[in-house]
Amino acid sequence: MRRAAAAFLLLAACTAQAQGVTPLTVALGQSAPLSGPSQALGEDIRHGALAYLRTLNEAGGVHGRRIELATLDDGGEAKRALANTQRLAEQMRVFALLAYPAPSVSREVLSYVQQARMPFFAPVTGAQIVRLPGRTVVTVRASHAEELDRAVEHYAGLGMKRFALATGDEGADAEFREAFARALKQHSLEPAASRGETDVILVLAAQRPAASLVAKLKRSRPAAQIVVLSLAEATPLARALGADGAGVALSLVVPPLERVSLPVVGEYRAAMQAETGRKDYSAASLEAFIGAKVFVEAVRRAGPALSREALMQALESMTAYDAGGYLLRFGRGDRHGSSHTELVAIGRDGNLVH
Repeated sequence: MRRAAAAFLLLAACTAQAQGVTPLTVALGQSAPLSGPSQALGEDIRHGALAYLRTLNEAGGVHGRRIELATLDDGGEAKRALANTQRLAEQMRVFALLAYPAPSVSREVLSYVQQARMPFFAPVTGAQIVRLPGRTVVTVRASHAEELDRAVEHYAGLGMKRFALATGDEGADAEFREAFARALKQHSLEPAASRGETDVILVLAAQRPAASLVAKLKRSRPAAQIVVLSLAEATPLARALGADGAGVALSLVVPPLERVSLPVVGEYRAAMQAETGRKDYSAASLEAFIGAKVFVEAVRRAGPALSREALMQALESMTAYDAGGYLLRFGRGDRHGSSHTELVAIGRDGNLVH
């Protein structure tokens, strides 16, 4: 009788187990460009997430479970990312999604995730689409709109009044320009009549077009302060510009990679070196590292009886979560943990000045 009762309880526990969760593992899914023009970005972000999970699993996991990440290649193509997401949810039956790079995030992917009520942690993008209310998306970084607002606020506080926006992605112009207009309006400013009369030029473009834009602007508008937002990564952009980048300001949404006194940065660098065997660091991989850390903390707080509902409730209890000198604030109905931005500059030697 006792053996039968124990067997029944075990069967009931297994039956009630959440999708993607076993007594020993939690399965995460990711679609990322592991081939094609965005391959380096995809691999970088994947390694950032894996670096944290490797450290966690070597220490015994959380509640006795290893956290395992499966990554499917989408080549940076939206249709493949959607097909991968469907496969991860329906065939591989993962518990949640983690750290999709920006090229893999689309309205179709987000719509599917919402319909499936699947937690989607830390998409590595500042696009407004991942911050729409009522979704199961959890972000760990500031949006592009917040970056624009903070940059305008900073330079307006220094007495500068004429701002212009330069972008390298015509398809995203509408979102960027609307956010730029809101930022100016909030500070009672109007856009500069022409770039020739500009105090500050805000550059919102990916790595290569940003480098090209900055080089042109430095030649044509030498008196203007150029500020490049985080769509272009600070360290490689500074390297690409070299001495020509001197004086250019860069907006960061995660702590500077050189700030090793900050616990999360030191932890990240050690974990990345253990994961890859190299000292290749980037803001994108640090963002994915932080995203994995936030997910694991929510799993820890959810307790051994892990479910998607318990996970999201646990996330809402993280009202002041210190990830190691990087503070995140979630709350009831609030799944966007950080509005942190900071400005650094490129020095005359090409290094970043904090």
